Amino acid sequence: MPPKKGKKGKKGGDKSSKGEYQLKDEESRRRYLQDIKDKAKERQGLEEKNAHLNNLKIQNRWREIMKAAKARDLAQQIEVLKQIHERHLDRKNASIETLAKDVAEAEDQFATALQAHCINVDTLIELQSARLQTLQSQFENDLGILETEFNAERMKLQTGHVKEKADILGIMTRMEQEFQDTEADAKHEYSSMRDDVKNKNLEEKHALRIQLEGTVEDLWRQFQAALNQYNTSTEERKKQFEDLKQKDQKNAKEIEQQMRKLVKLQETIVHLKTKLTNNSKEYEERNRALREEKEAIQSHFQSLKRKMNSFREEERRKLTELTIVSNRVIKDLESKIERAEKIIRLAEMNRKLETEEEKVQPFYRETWKEGVQLQGIAEESATALEFPKEFAAMEQFHKRYNKVSLDRLALEKQRGQLQEENEHLRNILKQYLDGISVNETVLDHANPLVVVNGRTNAALSHPHSHLNITYVEAAHQRQRLVLY
Repeated sequence: MPPKKGKKGKKGGDKSSKGEYQLKDEESRRRYLQDIKDKAKERQGLEEKNAHLNNLKIQNRWREIMKAAKARDLAQQIEVLKQIHERHLDRKNASIETLAKDVAEAEDQFATALQAHCINVDTLIELQSARLQTLQSQFENDLGILETEFNAERMKLQTGHVKEKADILGIMTRMEQEFQDTEADAKHEYSSMRDDVKNKNLEEKHALRIQLEGTVEDLWRQFQAALNQYNTSTEERKKQFEDLKQKDQKNAKEIEQQMRKLVKLQETIVHLKTKLTNNSKEYEERNRALREEKEAIQSHFQSLKRKMNSFREEERRKLTELTIVSNRVIKDLESKIERAEKIIRLAEMNRKLETEEEKVQPFYRETWKEGVQLQGIAEESATALEFPKEFAAMEQFHKRYNKVSLDRLALEKQRGQLQEENEHLRNILKQYLDGISVNETVLDHANPLVVVNGRTNAALSHPHSHLNITYVEAAHQRQRLVLY
């Protein structure tokens, strides 16, 4: 027996040493994983700091570039605004002069109109005073007639009122007397009927009381007999019931004690089973949690590494795209600036060729129909679209552009008409010269001045075939339109 006990002790010591060794391994693994986590966090913090510094540098550089570009844009805008202001000043001065002329003309017209108005007012006042006098006399005559009619009608109404009042008082006295008679008769009948009803009620009440007293006595006798019979029949059954009730209470107490003992035993068994299962599950869950934590840390480290690499590549790509886009934007802005400068130069050149009317009113006024149509279109499209402010400036530009194109077409048309007129005048001059000079070419061709046997060899034109066309200068016509 003693050697067997020694073997069991050695086995227990081996198991405890193995458990300690496993715990040390687990602690070393935890420390190693914690060191890896700390290093990864430090690297992540360094990368974030570097990225933040690079972003700040890029933003500062970009701000400097944008400041320089904005300064150039503002200088150019100031120059453009200066030129526009000078142009507006010229235009306003010209408009002030025209308005001063209009004011002088309007004052003259006002003086003449005021004089005519004063004359008309004086004549109207005289007519009104005469009319008021006639109306006053007519009103006084009508008032006298109405007063006489009113007095006569008032006397008639007063006499009729007195008669009607006397009739109504007589009717009221008669009605009061009749009402008092009928009231006395009704009171007498009511008192007699009330006495009859009281006597009948007393007789009926006395008869009912006698009848009810007899029925109550009969019912009391029947109740006492039934009660005595019930008490005699139920005494034996009551005794048996009480004995059985006491036995039942004793049995119930014994059953309750036995059930309590069984419940306690079951609770102890269940507690021991749950303790065993919880201990085994706890150790298994610890090992599994450690393995999962190790795998999660490794996967997190790899994912962080991949994210850092992808973040570097993405930032490098964004930086290259930003530089490309900035260069493209700078080139686009330079081209737009050149185009704007070209437009300004052309506008300044065209300004020298503008007339005074165009300087005062550079944009033509829209007609009533066009204004109504444009207003309708604007109201319909206002709910669907909201156009930016630049569209109004473009609309003014297109107005001037359309005006120039229309003027160009009108000049081309006028040029064609003048060429036709010039050709016509040349033909007339040629015919006149041919009529003055006589040579072989003139005799060979048709000539109205050569008469043979009372006839010419040229077809005479009808006097109304060619209409005289009067030409009006466009600038003169435009001045008339502006004044209107």
